[in-house]
Amino acid sequence: MKIFNLVDNGSAKYLQLAESVKQNIRMGKLLPGDPLPSVKAFSEDMGLNRHTIMKAFAELIAEGWVESQQRIGYSVGSKIPIEGSKTAAPKQQVHAKFDFRLIRAGTALSATPATHFTYNYSGGQPDLSKFPFNEFKRHMSSTLARPNIEQFSYGETKGVPELIQQIQTYLRKSRSITNRDIIITNGSQEALYIVAQLLLQKGEQVAVEALGYPPAMAVFKNAGANLAAIKQDVKGIIPEDLEYKILNGNIKLIYLTPLHQYPTTVTLPIARRMAVYQLASKYKIPIIEDDYDHEFHYRSQPLAPMASDDPQQLVIYLSTFSKVMFPGARIGILAVSDTLAKAIAEYRMMISHKGNVLMQLALAKWMESGGFERHLKRMTRIYMARRDHAIKFLEQLEVFDFICPDGGMALWVKLKNTSINTAILATQAKQHGIYLQHEKQYHTTPCNNQNNHLRIGFASMPEQKFSEGLSIVANLIAQNK
Repeated sequence: MKIFNLVDNGSAKYLQLAESVKQNIRMGKLLPGDPLPSVKAFSEDMGLNRHTIMKAFAELIAEGWVESQQRIGYSVGSKIPIEGSKTAAPKQQVHAKFDFRLIRAGTALSATPATHFTYNYSGGQPDLSKFPFNEFKRHMSSTLARPNIEQFSYGETKGVPELIQQIQTYLRKSRSITNRDIIITNGSQEALYIVAQLLLQKGEQVAVEALGYPPAMAVFKNAGANLAAIKQDVKGIIPEDLEYKILNGNIKLIYLTPLHQYPTTVTLPIARRMAVYQLASKYKIPIIEDDYDHEFHYRSQPLAPMASDDPQQLVIYLSTFSKVMFPGARIGILAVSDTLAKAIAEYRMMISHKGNVLMQLALAKWMESGGFERHLKRMTRIYMARRDHAIKFLEQLEVFDFICPDGGMALWVKLKNTSINTAILATQAKQHGIYLQHEKQYHTTPCNNQNNHLRIGFASMPEQKFSEGLSIVANLIAQNK
């Protein structure tokens, strides 16, 4: 069966094909945004040469019937010419769509994901091209070749025992975290959501860093909580301001990214960590410690997590494998007290009976074989080299001020020309295939936004590509003077 039948109107073949596409749109068989077959598919199906088909598409694009997107292909135009076109098949009764009563809102979806840009400077994006997929595939295949059938059924809501054991060993050796129950979640965002739902009531407050991680803020707001922004300086959050907000508010939870603070990359020093912990203990407030990229630290050993010295077990330790592996793995880690672990597992049952067993078992095998550790060491070397290159290149550009971070996957930079609005700059950069994250996105209190910082990820791109994109950004900055 052919994709389209040519409209035999005596005109050239490319015009016949163009008219055929138009007719399908007019009749409602194709709707705005629908993808069209590739040039190759058209050629093989209709026996037309590539030149004829490309000429037909050029005609349709010129008239507004079809749109073309690089690396995606052709699709029906979002605003097709009126010319009697329809959005439903003829003689079909049209009903008004049901109007749902939405009582909650989620996070707005991006029209174009960061990964679709030529230059993606997203701060937490790993280089997925470096992941050893073939090596990991062998552990997937091994799991399927000799499956434990019972594990693929319901149960084991906390995660498969094999992976829990590997993670307990990993956290003990790499972060000195012991005596904790481990729960494996569908990424760290699910973990945040569950904890917020369990610990927060409407109208209560969560103490957060004034410049912080937007997805976490969204979760707390969704639970009905208000955000208490704790002031920061060059060393991180200020404990004195935290105590002031505790005494003058209704704070029931503290959320921190003490290592490589998100987005400023600052590491909270020991003295301040101890002061925060003492306040949490004194006022009986739990702490969520989001340790999202602990692995990538380049100057000596990273500070041990707050959860490693937590006699009261009031720290809820959160981490993820998205940066070491890939975001699609959806492996989040909660290390918590046994009583809280039970509550989390029971609440999670309402969301999902269990996680991805195949992924968890394969990861456990990979960790046991030593492959995980080898990959981690390799990526740490690569990311450190990319950080060093990023620092040198930004210094050459002479348009940013910044402090070299001890670790992480991004830089927090300030434009020397503070009259330039980084939100506007980011919008301009998109027109050149460049994705930038700007200061406005991270402010808990919007009125504090100065619009002069960018968070620039250096991990996901090779050095040359990193430099190419930032050279374009530097030119845009020069044009805005």
